[in-house]
Amino acid sequence: MFPIKKILCPVDFSENSYKALNIACEMAEKFSAELFIPHIIIPVPLVPTPPHPIAFDLNTYRESLFENSKNTLDKIINEIIPDTVKTNPIIEIGDPAYEINKIVEENDIGLIVVSTHGRSGLQHLFFGSVAEKIIRHANCPVLSIRAK
Repeated sequence: MFPIKKILCPVDFSENSYKALNIACEMAEKFSAELFIPHIIIPVPLVPTPPHPIAFDLNTYRESLFENSKNTLDKIINEIIPDTVKTNPIIEIGDPAYEINKIVEENDIGLIVVSTHGRSGLQHLFFGSVAEKIIRHANCPVLSIRAK
């Protein structure tokens, strides 16, 4: 496992994910590791449409989501990550836990740093958390950063 050469820290543009990113950045500096920073866009569900044309253009919406996510990710990297850390920003569309674990496998990631926060009740029972799914299926160590 050591030395760690590649660290992955997913961001969802929340304050909690930025806390995890700061920790991942410090670790990347310490180990001279490359920092992979994926943002996963949850796909827009397809629903049946009426027989008459509608004004909503799904492809334009997806392109807009992708472009806005790219711009936000670039801004976060410029604000948080020092120039001494090699970064690899990634934007994908799909199920966050699945896409993150796919990126881990494809890039031989040595460590995942992920933000987590407590969930309870029916929402957790039916859906679980992305962090929990990442931890359960990861092929490498995972450092979970608990939100306050």
